[in-house]
Amino acid sequence: MTYPKTKLFSSKSSATNADWKLLLIDDSLKRFVDYLYQKYEIPTFISPYLLFKGINLDQIDDFISPKLKNLLPEPFLFKDLEKGVTRLAAEVENSRPIGIFGDYDVDGATSAAMISSYLEYCGCNTFIHIPDRFLEGYGPNEKALKALYSKGAELILTVDCGISSFEPLKAMSAVNLDLIVIDHHNPDIMLPPAYAIINPKRVDTKKGYEDLCAAGVTFIFLIGLNRELRKKGFFKNKKEPDLFQFLDLVALGTVCDVVPLVKLNRAFVKQGLSIMKKRENAGIKALSDISSLNNAPNTQALGFSLGPRINAGGRIGNSELGVYLLKETDENKAFEIASKLDDLNKKRRFLTTELESKIIGQIEKIISENNSEVPSALVVYGNDFHEGIIGIVAGRMKELYNRPVCIIAINQNGIGKGSGRSIHGIPLGEIILEALSLNIINSGGGHDMAAGFTIDPNNINNFTEYINRKVNNLVNAEIPKVSYIATSVIPISACTLDLAEWLDKLGPWGPGMEEPKFIIPNSKISSFRRFGSNNEHASFYINDASSKKLKVKKFNLLNNALNKVFDNYENVNFNFLGTLNVDTWNNTKSIELMLDDIIYADVT
Repeated sequence: MTYPKTKLFSSKSSATNADWKLLLIDDSLKRFVDYLYQKYEIPTFISPYLLFKGINLDQIDDFISPKLKNLLPEPFLFKDLEKGVTRLAAEVENSRPIGIFGDYDVDGATSAAMISSYLEYCGCNTFIHIPDRFLEGYGPNEKALKALYSKGAELILTVDCGISSFEPLKAMSAVNLDLIVIDHHNPDIMLPPAYAIINPKRVDTKKGYEDLCAAGVTFIFLIGLNRELRKKGFFKNKKEPDLFQFLDLVALGTVCDVVPLVKLNRAFVKQGLSIMKKRENAGIKALSDISSLNNAPNTQALGFSLGPRINAGGRIGNSELGVYLLKETDENKAFEIASKLDDLNKKRRFLTTELESKIIGQIEKIISENNSEVPSALVVYGNDFHEGIIGIVAGRMKELYNRPVCIIAINQNGIGKGSGRSIHGIPLGEIILEALSLNIINSGGGHDMAAGFTIDPNNINNFTEYINRKVNNLVNAEIPKVSYIATSVIPISACTLDLAEWLDKLGPWGPGMEEPKFIIPNSKISSFRRFGSNNEHASFYINDASSKKLKVKKFNLLNNALNKVFDNYENVNFNFLGTLNVDTWNNTKSIELMLDDIIYADVT
């Protein structure tokens, strides 16, 4: 089977200096596209993208309706999982208290909430500790672990952390404390001392599941635990819990940790969104209402509405708010917690806007001092940077400059806390681990696209030189332009609710299976308005020669290269590129384009 190639849509530069590439369908592929329409009624504007992603006829049914039972691995094939659940099952049988140490992000909160809810259903008390980002930093620390032990927990589970916590875990071996590490971050060659370590990235564990987030690993761990307790007859006089009730939490963790939405992850999110629709989790329900989510939940809602509010607790407030929201069963209490998180998120947005301005100023100075060339990697630092939001800003800066970006906040103790975000093809997590092995940084780890680290401020210049050298070597000193792959060029008249609903049906969309993009050609802008607390977003209509109109939205416009386009748009024809979305307001559905980029069109 051959798959679509791409061709350059236009020789003109886009507003964001990106290349637009259009899928090229020859006669043989067109027959395939027609077949997909005839058998499945998949619109011909969408099916080329499925082909481009390598989905053939044998996979279409599974792609539309991925089934967990066909994709879930045998839990005990994961190294140490059987050992871990056997140890935990013994504690559950005797109703002993269990300690849970989680990370302060959404993945950590969902993982901790799942484990805690399951264990409490089984009759165990759980003591949860989510570290304070500023006072404790990332990962287990000796003081917190000993505090959990002092409450009676002789077994502690670390979720979404622990794989690099050598010293704290070593210290616990002296007090008769067992630790089970459930993590998905890149391990070092040596593993920390723990009773059991369940991590899909272990070199000696089952392959093919390295893309799982902690919530996904935790769910598989619970399947193993449930099986072990069933074997022991634990549920003889007690209804066995339905693990599928946790899939909304798995979906939330998976989307917010930005792992590839392929294979098992895709099934987790697909099924999890269906569970979320039922609004049975009081915490997610309250947060959805506070966020004014009018539509059925999708990956966009999870990633841009729910996730940031949960993360706000760890970034600038109480780091434990997120996990307690997600495990709360009382709707009134859940609403109280959700309201606190919403208030914190408003504060977070204000602080983010302030820091963005500072960072952009620093970056522009760096570029000016570099003969107006953007370095291969950008490293900025400051004593007044808010540690809780540097990751968000790093992500926005890498989008703005198309470079790996590391932002370092130097705290009162003279320690630099760094957060980095990368571009495709630059495995930042590996670069950070190598920097650690070279003693350029004090600690660190992460994924290909995101990493965190601590550093002595005196080593920042060395780190800057090192990461630029590494990136140069990886890309041969030339950062590739951003390339948008467009599925089709379509007129406004073809942007129908039926098309958008098919896109929703074929989702979820995310990393590795990005949402299809479309080009709307030769159209004018009308009814332009800005909105948001800082007028940072924009909404407008576009119309083509047929006088058909389509609503367009663009979020976070202020520090975006697109912003200047809207200074002079009247009577100008543009080509627009973006994704199609269904918006529901007052029970009325409409279609809108979520804008990515613009090219000036040839006026005829």
